[in-house]
Amino acid sequence: MNFLGVGYQEIVLVMVLMLIFVGPERMPQVAYQIGRAVRTMQKYARAVRDEFSEEIGYIEEQVKTVRGEVETTRASLRDQQASFQADLNQIAPAPLSELMGTSGMSLSNSLSIDGAMPEASTSSDSNPPATSEGDTQPAPETPRTPGPTLVF
Repeated sequence: MNFLGVGYQEIVLVMVLMLIFVGPERMPQVAYQIGRAVRTMQKYARAVRDEFSEEIGYIEEQVKTVRGEVETTRASLRDQQASFQADLNQIAPAPLSELMGTSGMSLSNSLSIDGAMPEASTSSDSNPPATSEGDTQPAPETPRTPGPTLVF
């Protein structure tokens, strides 16, 4: 038997000390008061536990509602993105292909999904500069900076 981390030996010791200090005539009254105090503490503990349970239930309900709204909004945004992308693909390729056709670049080189700047190759890049000793060194690469990306 274990009550609040106290074994039966400790309970017997407390009872004996209580009998010595309180006396046999007042022992029932003190036991009654201790029992009533324990019941009151249990009642308060139950009330606090129930209140926390209600609040946690309410918060979980709100979280489920917000998650549902987020998923609905996310699906709506994906649909709109697909619609905008389809419209862009219908509208943009014709004028861009006319513009890119004259410069020699292909449409796939000029547009990229992640928004990065396109890489154009020129004839000077294919011939690296010669050093004073006649050796050729590769041209330094220019770093690509990614443009803005949308993640859903």
